Parts: sequence; structure tokens; C-alpha cells
Amino acid sequence: MAACCSLFILALRCEAQNLVPNPSFEQVDSCPYYPYYYGFQESSKPTYWEKWLNSPDYFNACEGSGDTLPGVPENEFGHQEPFNGSAYIGMWVYGDAGGPYREYVGVQLLEPLKVDSTYNLSFYANAAEGTTLQALYMASNNLGLLFTMHPNIWEDTFGPAFPPRNYASLNSDQVISDTVNWVLVSGTFTADSAYQYLVIGNFFDNVNTDTIHQNAVPSAGAYCYVDAVCVTASTGGCDFGTSIDEGAQSATGRLYPNPAFNTVELSGMGTCNGIWKAWDAVGRFVQEGRMCAGRASIDVSKWDAGNYVISTEGKGRSFVRLIVLH
Repeated sequence: MAACCSLFILALRCEAQNLVPNPSFEQVDSCPYYPYYYGFQESSKPTYWEKWLNSPDYFNACEGSGDTLPGVPENEFGHQEPFNGSAYIGMWVYGDAGGPYREYVGVQLLEPLKVDSTYNLSFYANAAEGTTLQALYMASNNLGLLFTMHPNIWEDTFGPAFPPRNYASLNSDQVISDTVNWVLVSGTFTADSAYQYLVIGNFFDNVNTDTIHQNAVPSAGAYCYVDAVCVTASTGGCDFGTSIDEGAQSATGRLYPNPAFNTVELSGMGTCNGIWKAWDAVGRFVQEGRMCAGRASIDVSKWDAGNYVISTEGKGRSFVRLIVLH
């Protein structure tokens, strides 16, 4: 088995498991529709995921009502393309009207965490820009992940309390205020218990949460989209198989592992004369190199952590999204 892992053609069989089921919220029994996408009601929610507090929302490009409120990229809270695939979730991460209002989403892991094992955690978040229906005013920090031993599923409008506890397994110290680009939140966590459940939200109270004002229109709080959730024991992170299709051009390029820490293997071109080029999230050129037999090894150990696009040119052109973690 060690020998097969050294061959990139078999690398996908050897990649470490993401313990989060349906991590990009693509799987769904039926498309979300108005008004049931509020609070993950009925079948308008991603498979395996449940609301753990109040009324988080589900957005998918397949929205089935003809109404854009639960749609992608246009929806009730703004305009945003998914980081991966065609769907994402959204939730209020800060509220100061009548107390610390929060919304949480949770899921049972594919297997419990192993005590004393260290896991790499990551997800992508984006501050919703707001619409005429939702005049968003604030942005906050502390959106993160929390592991628990027991579920807190809400079956209806009301359910068990889940108050802020002022700690998280992973959280963003920086205020998430970018309404255009997806922001990577990543880190490591060493399990002190065999946790079975993962929750997404802001688990800090208002006193311990920082906020900024995004605009001059008052609103109840801050709202974020979330996509591409990863929990893995692999230092290579999770492979979401993310590719960007540029019209009629091919999108066959593939990177492994993705996210990556040190070296990634690129495939998907059928010529020894192919060239790969890398740009960061704001379009700045980073590096380029040659491919051989449609493959290349790329050292990303000195790149800044963040989101990149790799363009391959040769027999056609491909674009593949890469996540670098450190």
C-alpha cells in the first residue's frame, strides 16, 4: 500500500478522510424552497445537517420554487458564488437585540475523534452584503467550529438551549467583513474526548465578540455564509475536488492534496510541454513552472496561507482552485 501511495494516479485512494459528511452542503433530498429554507425546515436542508439553535438557512443553485430567496448566487442576504460546488449555508453570527442572538448548524461526524490525536480544521466564510430585505449592518469575529459529545437538534421552532460558552475548537480571531472573497479559517485541534458531533457558529457571548459597522444602515447583527468544512487527521487537509470551469475550456486539472501544506501534485494535462501558473485570491501572479506527462509537483511551503488559482496551459486550458494552509 505504501508503494501505491507514491504514485499520483492512485493518490485519491490513499487520501485522508474528511470526517465531515456532506462538507460543502451539496447533497440534498430536494432543492430548498420558500419559506422552508428558513431554519432547515422539512426537506429544505443539506443531507445530514441539522439546526442546533434558532433558524440558520440553506442556499442552493437548484432552489426549487422559482424564487431567488434560497438561491445561489442571488439570495435573501446578498450575492455570493459558492466557494465549492453549488451550495452553502448561512447564519446570524452576532445579534445584540434582546441578548446574544446566535444560529448554529450541527452534524454527526463520520467517526468519533480519537483522544490525543491532532486534527486539521478549516472552513470558508463570507460576510453577507445584505439586500433590501436584509439590511445588514455589522460584521463580527469568532465564527468557528465546536466539537461536542451530544447533539442539540431542534425539531421545530423551539428546542434545547445552547448558550454561548466562550470557547471553541476553532474560531476566527479576526472580524469576517469581506463580502466579496471567501475567507479561510483554519487551525489544529487535539482531541481531549471522543467527540461525535461538530457545530458551526459563534460560541462567544457579546462581551467577548468584536464587531465593526459595515455601513450606516442599522440592523440586528452580523450574518455569514459558510462553505467547505474540513476535519481531518491528514496534514494535507481535505480534497474537495474543486475546479473552476471557464466556459468551453477544459476544467480537467486536479490538485492533491487540497488543501495543502508543503507539496501538491497537479495532473490533468496531456502534454509534456504544459505550463502551470499560480495567482493568489486577489489576482497577483505567484509562480509558474513546467509540466511533464501532464503532471507537476509544486512546492507551496513558502506561499502565504490562503486561496489560489492554478492555471494550466498546453493541450487546452484548465483552472483549479488550491487552498494553502500553514
